[in-house]
Amino acid sequence: MKKIYNNKFFNITTISIFIIAFYSFIINFYFASFGVYPIDTFLHYDSAYRILNSELPVRDYWIVSGFMIEFIQSIFFKIFGVNWTVYIFHSSMINVIVSILCYFFFLTLKIPLINSLIYALSFSTLAYSVSGTPFVDHHAVFLLLISSFLMLKFFDQENNKINLFLILLLSFSSFLIKQVPVGYAFLFQGGLILFYIFKYKKLKLFKRICLYFIIILILFFLFLTILKIDFELFVREYILYPSHIGSERFLFFNKSFEIFFNQYKFLFLPILLTIYTKFKLNLNTIKQETNELFKYLIILFLSAALIFHQLLTKNQIFIYFLIPLFFGILNKDLNIIFPKIKKIISGFLIIILLSITLKYHFRYNEERKFHELSGVNFNNTVDAKNIHYSLKGLRWINPFFAGKPQKEIELIKEGVSQLENQKDNLMLVSNYLFINSITKKNMNLPTRTFTIDGASYPLVNNKYFSEFKKFLRNHLKKKGIKKVYFFNHENLNKNIITDYLSKDCIKVKKNKLFTIFEITCLN
Repeated sequence: MKKIYNNKFFNITTISIFIIAFYSFIINFYFASFGVYPIDTFLHYDSAYRILNSELPVRDYWIVSGFMIEFIQSIFFKIFGVNWTVYIFHSSMINVIVSILCYFFFLTLKIPLINSLIYALSFSTLAYSVSGTPFVDHHAVFLLLISSFLMLKFFDQENNKINLFLILLLSFSSFLIKQVPVGYAFLFQGGLILFYIFKYKKLKLFKRICLYFIIILILFFLFLTILKIDFELFVREYILYPSHIGSERFLFFNKSFEIFFNQYKFLFLPILLTIYTKFKLNLNTIKQETNELFKYLIILFLSAALIFHQLLTKNQIFIYFLIPLFFGILNKDLNIIFPKIKKIISGFLIIILLSITLKYHFRYNEERKFHELSGVNFNNTVDAKNIHYSLKGLRWINPFFAGKPQKEIELIKEGVSQLENQKDNLMLVSNYLFINSITKKNMNLPTRTFTIDGASYPLVNNKYFSEFKKFLRNHLKKKGIKKVYFFNHENLNKNIITDYLSKDCIKVKKNKLFTIFEITCLN
């Protein structure tokens, strides 16, 4: 009987994993191709392509985040080719991996198999698919989430050296994708781990953590050395300048409690309920084991870090995937407190969770709110293969283009044709961060993006302005750039040229498609 049960369990689990893998891949892959918000949709497209051509972040273009994600994407491009399908295959696979791990997380809570499957499908619906395309926040957060799942095993398997090394490696990798939220998680979760170590006098474990961290740092320094990326420049671009941006956002943060609650009410309610149930379980005769309480705090502190990060970031909300996690924890606790009606409770929680999931699915997946596509009529989309065959499958419509999608595509194609016919080296300032990969000429972007709020590069009056000014001038000189192009219809701010070069060194021309800055000197 035991053998049959185990086989039955294995079969059901295998089928569930297949369902989760299929669903989480398809939902991300499908919705990723709905419309474009160029600066976000293609955030790592050209950058990953440039790595294949020996142009590296930090060294050859200024960055503020996404250091590692572009190397990962470049591997996908190297193996499978540079095209849209491979681009969203990357993010879809991350959705698969983290969704399956969430399923096992629910199983460890001793939630029934079917319920765990539903919770995992809810998670995958609210996870990477809200963006669809590779994005720094999502990659960083999901690596951190995987690291947190491994931390749950840490309290039961302290001597598992591989597990401990992976926790540190994933956390450091998350940092190399985006500096936060791992910085906040380090304070919350790291403080908890240190408390655990010193409370139970596990100094040998502390020494092991320090040793593994030193090994990871050495490997990272070797990585930079091999790629000839200057460490001082890395620190300035990736740590000091972004920290300056973050501190400014923190100082000027202002959000009313009403807006705060309305945006996060369906996340806060299950969190608060789990805090109550944990408190109740500890007061009653049913006592929580110390390890179980630490495990709960790992997830709770991770969520606190992510919420704090979300409040400071300028992106749309993307952390609703935390809701199924806390519904799962709540399900477990309520089953212990009310064992006689646990089936009714489980069914009630699933109905509520599915309602919340559908609400955010329509808003963020169907309407593509994360990429500012709410209100767009997707019936008017045009296949982006009309721009280039490598973009086949992307349903092109840009909410910030005033005309029809076909007109924008014609402007891009005509612009690419003109750029390819230029004999001199040039630089294109554009949010179409795929053009470098579809042209024969190098577009020589000095930064990954060109926002006007200082999130892309230091602006005038910023303490790092002179550093970027030097970087830009060296870039223009090194690449031998004589002309800088701006698409007229994008209406991008020209300050990346006008604020960093003398007016005497610039001659401005304009034609039907472009505003062109001819560079005569670098003063």
